[in-house]
Amino acid sequence: MILKNIKTKKMYYNEVLDEWLLNRKEKIKESSYIKYETIIEKLIKPELGNYILKKLNDKIIVDFFKKDKILKASDSIRKTTLIIIKSSINYALDKKYIKKFNNIKIKLKKPKTKIVYFTKTEQAILDNYLRNNLNIRNIGILLTLYTGLRIGELCSLKWNDIDFINKTLSVNRTVQRIKNKNKNSQNKTILITNTPKTEHSKRIIPLPIFIIELLEEYKSKGENYIFTNSNLPKDPRTYEKYFSNILKRNGIRNLNFHTLRHTFATRSREAGIDIKVLSEILGHSSYHITQEIYVHISVDFKRDSINSLVNYITTNN
Repeated sequence: MILKNIKTKKMYYNEVLDEWLLNRKEKIKESSYIKYETIIEKLIKPELGNYILKKLNDKIIVDFFKKDKILKASDSIRKTTLIIIKSSINYALDKKYIKKFNNIKIKLKKPKTKIVYFTKTEQAILDNYLRNNLNIRNIGILLTLYTGLRIGELCSLKWNDIDFINKTLSVNRTVQRIKNKNKNSQNKTILITNTPKTEHSKRIIPLPIFIIELLEEYKSKGENYIFTNSNLPKDPRTYEKYFSNILKRNGIRNLNFHTLRHTFATRSREAGIDIKVLSEILGHSSYHITQEIYVHISVDFKRDSINSLVNYITTNN
């Protein structure tokens, strides 16, 4: 809805939000669009939408972020909410719907992410089970354990993404389940295949020889998705449930599939793999992100070094 006669009409913030979202639709992924739309409809509009645009100010928005509904939301939702509000206000300024707007001074606390990964014992039990019960799904879990793939990247792999000669894997797409926009459909969600999370997520990963050998036994038509052997990708939710059952069967903590990625990164750093190399394998936009996420590893390294020093001094006195 593009409003032309702005000067003769009271413009409400919800109208700006609608116009801003429509403007963004062709520039962002469908999953991002649905996320923005949901936040706008569920969080922003009920509190701020009925404000006349010219009466909306930075203090109102700051107070909005102090409300229980926002405070109880996840870090990701709060961050995205702030992005939407700032971007839509800038859009209104660019369109000259308003002449000025004070800087919105909100600093969201950076979430403290606790990285959970499988212990070496848990990993050994899992690795042993997968190798002794080979099927294409178990090979996929092994593949993740030795490459750090995201589950959406794994489920969207096709056979032509595997270079059996050079022993590499190309990450070209990802699959995820999103809200179904078709209100006439009985399915509330749909599975979509899209480009990877960021440009850095498109990458080539070297594969261990034993993984290549295992995959060769199941190799099929190049355009087929590996884990369904059809033209449809694997549903990440189905893979999650399958993985959970394997953990329960082996007496391993019931952690999510993403733990495999954290385990790969942790073992890689413990093995001394360069942080920049690891960052490229994981598909992070910079090695600083990798370093920040897996800072616990360097702390463990330091602790082991101190313990080694103590043992050395003790045994040589």
